[in-house]
Amino acid sequence: MDKIIEHFDLLTTAEKRVCNYIVENRDKVICMHINELAEKTFTSKTVVINMAKRLGFSGYADIKYYLRSLVDSEKKKSSELDILSIVKMSEGLLNLKLLHIAAKYIKNATTVYVAARGTSKTCALYLNRLLVIAGVKCVLIDDYNLLTIAAHKVDKKELFILISLSGETAKILETAKIIQSRQAKIISITSFTNNSLSKLADINLFAASDSVDTLKNDDKTRIGVFIVIEQLLNCMKNLPM
Repeated sequence: MDKIIEHFDLLTTAEKRVCNYIVENRDKVICMHINELAEKTFTSKTVVINMAKRLGFSGYADIKYYLRSLVDSEKKKSSELDILSIVKMSEGLLNLKLLHIAAKYIKNATTVYVAARGTSKTCALYLNRLLVIAGVKCVLIDDYNLLTIAAHKVDKKELFILISLSGETAKILETAKIIQSRQAKIISITSFTNNSLSKLADINLFAASDSVDTLKNDDKTRIGVFIVIEQLLNCMKNLPM
């Protein structure tokens, strides 16, 4: 906001009122018509234009362009910081003892089934790919109806890995209860919360996340889940043959 603030003293009283409003409401101003801004600040279209020119802009449209670039830049920096924070949090949540036990479960299972819903299916696909490459007999179940069928047919020597960021995905919970009744083992990967899925699983691996509310908006980052997956595969590589 330096370009706007540095010439503030050169403005008239009315222009300063407009300038103050812009600084405090830049997210709103980028969507405002000039007449709307004038009305909000009890000034006029002429005052807004004169203020813009006195600050070194060609006009009101130029100010809006400048503000939009500032807002976009701030959002990008905020997003980058959030991602770095999640990576750092993930390191603190990793439980090597549980990872090693989970790795042994996978190694000893006759078949490993991997399942998830929504955006977490991307993580399930990635995990399935890595397990197959590692020589594990692994089946990715991405069909809603097949998930229930597979759960009803699983035996004690087989293993299910269920991924749910919230740990409250209805279909995943339903599947976990069926698997539990079949006495097969479950590894769950969820966010660090007191969730239902973690209580049903034999082992729960916690992943860091910026939010767990995936019901209304499932755009939450899964970076924490991918980190857990990488660490799990790393533990498998270190198991004795």
